[in-house]
Amino acid sequence: MAADRYRNRIDAGSYYAYGNVAYDLQPDYASYRMQEEDEQRRKEEARLAKAEARENRINSVKVIAVALVMFVGCIAFMGMNVAVDNAEVSLRRQKSELDNLKSANAILEAEMAEQLDMDYIRQEASERLGMSEPQSYQVVYIDVPKQSYTVQHNADDAADEESLLDKVKNIWKKD
Repeated sequence: MAADRYRNRIDAGSYYAYGNVAYDLQPDYASYRMQEEDEQRRKEEARLAKAEARENRINSVKVIAVALVMFVGCIAFMGMNVAVDNAEVSLRRQKSELDNLKSANAILEAEMAEQLDMDYIRQEASERLGMSEPQSYQVVYIDVPKQSYTVQHNADDAADEESLLDKVKNIWKKD
């Protein structure tokens, strides 16, 4: 009867022995404790594995992002090099066109200098157009004073506006 009572208590989780006889039992709580520790260890290992997997995913995303930034940077660098090369080609083309225009301009200036020969102009005016040199009594010289009555306005003067006080002073001066 005492053994039945003890067994009922063991099942209930109590290991108190009624009486003076101790039973040779390995307590079951030790296996439960080891199972709990094993379960906690497995949970901790699973948590650490998840954390490591998450860290690996984050690191792989970072590596992909860096590779993508490097790729975009390389593409941008190549695009800028192409733009600079195109600008250099355009600049060379425009410089050669400028040189051609300068040489054509020099040729035209030489031709113009040849055609502006005063003797040639006098000859053409008298022979072809029937013009003649003016007589001395036909020439009238005009003396123009250094200070003229012509008023010239600078761009700076046009930009300056009169203040209200200057406008009032000018009204009183006019009267």
